[in-house]
Amino acid sequence: MNTYSLKDISNYIGGNLIGEDRRVSNFSIDSRTINENEVFICIKGNKYDGHQFIEDSLKKASCIVSSRDIPKINLQNKSYIKVKDTYKSLHMITEYIRQKSKAKFIAITGSNGKTTVKEMLAHVLSDFQITFTKGNLNNHIGVPLTIFSTNQNDDFVIVEIGANGLNEIGPLAKIIKPDIAAVTNIGYAHIEGFGSLDNTAKEKYSIFEYLQNDGIAVINNDDNYTKYISKKNKIFFGNDNNFKKKLIQRAKNFPYKTYFSDISKIKEKEFNIRHKEINEIFTLRLNGDHNFLNAACVISISLALGIDIDFIKKKIESFESVSSRLKIHSIHNNITLIDDCYNANPSSFKAALSFLSDRNQKKLVLMGDMVELGEETENFHAEIGNYAKEMGIDEFLSIGKNSEAASSVFGKNGHHFNDAESLKSYLNNNIESSSCILIKGSRKAKLEEYVDFLKKRK
Repeated sequence: MNTYSLKDISNYIGGNLIGEDRRVSNFSIDSRTINENEVFICIKGNKYDGHQFIEDSLKKASCIVSSRDIPKINLQNKSYIKVKDTYKSLHMITEYIRQKSKAKFIAITGSNGKTTVKEMLAHVLSDFQITFTKGNLNNHIGVPLTIFSTNQNDDFVIVEIGANGLNEIGPLAKIIKPDIAAVTNIGYAHIEGFGSLDNTAKEKYSIFEYLQNDGIAVINNDDNYTKYISKKNKIFFGNDNNFKKKLIQRAKNFPYKTYFSDISKIKEKEFNIRHKEINEIFTLRLNGDHNFLNAACVISISLALGIDIDFIKKKIESFESVSSRLKIHSIHNNITLIDDCYNANPSSFKAALSFLSDRNQKKLVLMGDMVELGEETENFHAEIGNYAKEMGIDEFLSIGKNSEAASSVFGKNGHHFNDAESLKSYLNNNIESSSCILIKGSRKAKLEEYVDFLKKRK
């Protein structure tokens, strides 16, 4: 169990320790789950202010981090640290814990695929002692919570970092100080917050600025924004690139090391990867060619950690897909349901449509709105309708304010629905046997409702 001195913590964060120095084992921002020998940090959120729960948390917590005086506290068995800014203290405590850890830290970000890469990497490293981001705890609050959950005997810590706008990734990467950092790709996710793909790239690549001195940057070589990455040890993963390009990349990165993980598709779910002397074929259980790149990213990270390729292959080939990410269900009347409703942006939607287009069935799409796309929102949705038509999709259904642009551009056999009941009625009466339907949209669209409806429908 990790234990920390309150005096050391207080000194590190520039606080004033009131009460005795004690050894504490963990930190929390949730008064409902606080335990003995733990510290409650009073964070002010959009709905609640942690200072309102000091009295409740003192029933178990050994210490409170507060920006206010706490007059009603028994200093014989409790302590508190007074600070100016509890949010800043949250990050500084996280930084302190990170410095105490002997584990290798891997940080992952990107426009698409970061959660799949994180989960796949956790699977590869599951025989070791690891801590990794749970769910979507990947922001300015979630990253500290992930690091709070680490153990002193961890071999590896995997931290996913998300961002909706500029200047969000850098401060978190500074705390993590990763041994290896990976950017899965650069795409249109949250483009409203970033403003442009160049800004997206600069923001995502800021994760590399806080690598350890001997750290390794893992980079998608299919992206065209690598000019924003400074010199450091690098592994480029991606589809085959020419020899001249590699020479240029090596020359520009000298004297740092530059390696390549080149992939090529063999057939559905099967690809080849070449990395230095390694030339290996992998067979995935995941759907969609984009997962070749996700796997290549994980393989590159694993090799950088010194993991044997045979061990990596065994683990990756046994990895099952993450919930609601191109998850295939066979339902009544020989209908195939592709559940990809976890999230959506233009890049990931096109990848899902490409996967659907290869199905030898009547092909339908149910689209929910994509969010945070800024001024070009309508055009991005219309682009999906056009792409679906080009890919030979037979029918296009949509629900949501913005998605109507997609079904409208799709034209004949494009249908928009204004409410859940009319859409369910259509689904109930118009999906032919032996059809395949893809359901995809952003989290806010809550399309799981229609996945569940179709699975339960008889």
